[in-house]
Amino acid sequence: MRRLCFWIAAWLAIGLSGCTTLQPSRPDTAKACASWRWIGISRPEARCPEVLGWKVRPLFPQLAPAQDYCDLQALDKVPSRQVIQELNRFCVYEIDDPKKRLDELPFPPAASNDLERFDADCAALAGVDEKLEEKAAKPGARPFFSEAGELRPPVKIDNRQGVRLAFLDTQPNGEGVPESPGRSPHGYALSKLAERLVCAQGPSGHCAAQITTRLALPIIDFDPKNPLHNVTDTVRGGFIGMQSDLADAIRSEVDSWRQEKLQKHLVLNLSLAWDGDLFGGLDEQRIAEMRAGTQAVYRAIQYAAGYDVLVLAAAGNRKREPCQNYGPLLPAAWERGAPKEEGCPESQKWPILYGVGGVQSDGHPLGNARPGGMPLRAAYGENEPTAHLTGSSVATAVVSSIAAVVWDIFPEKRYHEIMKILDASGDQLPLKADFWFRSSAPPDPPFPIVHRLSLCAALQKACVGNTSEACLIQCETWQPEAFSSRRDAGPVVLGSCQPWLYPQPEDPPCPICIKDPPLGK
Repeated sequence: MRRLCFWIAAWLAIGLSGCTTLQPSRPDTAKACASWRWIGISRPEARCPEVLGWKVRPLFPQLAPAQDYCDLQALDKVPSRQVIQELNRFCVYEIDDPKKRLDELPFPPAASNDLERFDADCAALAGVDEKLEEKAAKPGARPFFSEAGELRPPVKIDNRQGVRLAFLDTQPNGEGVPESPGRSPHGYALSKLAERLVCAQGPSGHCAAQITTRLALPIIDFDPKNPLHNVTDTVRGGFIGMQSDLADAIRSEVDSWRQEKLQKHLVLNLSLAWDGDLFGGLDEQRIAEMRAGTQAVYRAIQYAAGYDVLVLAAAGNRKREPCQNYGPLLPAAWERGAPKEEGCPESQKWPILYGVGGVQSDGHPLGNARPGGMPLRAAYGENEPTAHLTGSSVATAVVSSIAAVVWDIFPEKRYHEIMKILDASGDQLPLKADFWFRSSAPPDPPFPIVHRLSLCAALQKACVGNTSEACLIQCETWQPEAFSSRRDAGPVVLGSCQPWLYPQPEDPPCPICIKDPPLGK
């Protein structure tokens, strides 16, 4: 009865959301949740129950469990039996007749005992503001790639075993770097950035990674009450996405890579996020307590990690005041640990994903960095040259590219071993990490120092003791740029605290925002 009351309360909260008055700093999350699409979690071993007036389908393709163990990182690199079982439980429910209201239909949890959880699907994810103006790359953009540690000839990139580097973002599905951007330049710009870093400059043009794009943000216009007014575009892409869109994109990209068997390894770049304080995933004690859409994303990432897939996620950018801005966004925040797993007493050995923060050329956090949101690793994330992008989205693309190159040269390593190399490389910054993975042992030092990663420095660290041709590199010593003050980002705009969060800032930050002194002074 208590569980049924919880569902009815959630149902009424969605239906009555138009009467709720909230402060600008706490957006009305119901505006981002669809009353016409819900995510259900069926009881174990049960099929998604049919309910009159609703269309129902499994969120993920159904698979038979492969192994009977809880440890995600088994030697044979397959997801645990429990992860497969959990993925098979997710169901998507949509109102069959868009002219019908939610209160006119049987509520699925009340109609079937086979549903254990039922939550509205939320358009909580975004990558970039739709008003962002595209600009072409220019010769003056070279400093960006110098900051990112671009490899210069005669360095050889063999593409021996092959790595697939996938950007789950605004760009439609495609193999290779897209020739033109979709509706939003965000995903396109990140894939072009990666191409410059993972492909050898010069006549050979060999690449350490096969770049692919996977659409995770297909929505152009979102309507929480009427599906007929909800507009998506799978041909040119969109601007925001539901949690089910991201979960499906992760699972689809992993399955596509496994079926094609063209590359040995897979790196997933997630330059998108949602606010865990608003849509759940941060404070719950157990995974089963999270909203169904949040659980779906978490389980999809678990599924990827089970196949030794490396997942990198943007730590997120702050929004203008008075929006709540403290701490990392999800899914990046899951690096520090997630709610406990039912039936798996053993502690997790390493993260299922890794967060990435952004820094300026002087080594300070970006002007739009979230307070309390800096992970162990950061990369240059300012003024990406293909489109005017600045933020943790850009920094994440840089680190994903670095990981792809290192993994290509050392294909025998696991994803967590690649990240161990990267985290030990680069330049130490006078910044303490705000969040990091905590195993059962205490961290050493107690508050780890943030490292600024670059491609050349990471490869140099990985190549210690290796005399292969790909390791014959020399890196320039990083010199932080002289500090320059930054002007304020602009006046507060009431209503700017929309429920979805942009890892990319709504307005490109002005060149003068930080008042900290330069590094080393």
